[in-house]
Amino acid sequence: MHHQGPVWPGPGPQPPTWPAPPPVPKPERGPRPDDVKLSVQLWIFVIITSAISRVAQAFSTRGSDELREQFDRMREGDGIIARTSREQYKTFEQYDTTTFVLAIVMVVVGVAIAAGLVYFLWRGQNWARLVLQFVAAFVLVQGVLAFFSGNATIAVPAILAAIAVVGAIICANSRDSLAYVSPGSAAARR
Repeated sequence: MHHQGPVWPGPGPQPPTWPAPPPVPKPERGPRPDDVKLSVQLWIFVIITSAISRVAQAFSTRGSDELREQFDRMREGDGIIARTSREQYKTFEQYDTTTFVLAIVMVVVGVAIAAGLVYFLWRGQNWARLVLQFVAAFVLVQGVLAFFSGNATIAVPAILAAIAVVGAIICANSRDSLAYVSPGSAAARR
């Protein structure tokens, strides 16, 4: 009698008994290209100028007539928003201070998030490059809106940020940058 070894109890052919081949190693990431370095430098400039523009806007709207009109409009009527704002903000000064502090906190949070994304771009993370492209769209819109604001303190840094963000995105999407953030991908070999 010829013995074939253990019998596979499941349906279909018996799985092979030899070990699987070793996994294919990930391609090595090359040195950081100059385009990534330039993109990171431009992003740092964009973050600084955007923060200056947002802080300037917070200071320029503090105590302004437009903010006072917004405060008065919020308190009119019997709706839930009007009742809540009347309870929460007894005076315009409370509303003004809260709005200012919230604007500054939003700038700090935005700077921290953007700086983190730029750090991950520096480290070669492709997802950070993609998220920064969405951030760039926001910066471009802010630059266009600031152009028509009539306030040079807000407009000049926002426009400079919008111009620099175009360069940052172009550098982040260059062939060398794509090869760095996606080693071994087909997009990097184009």
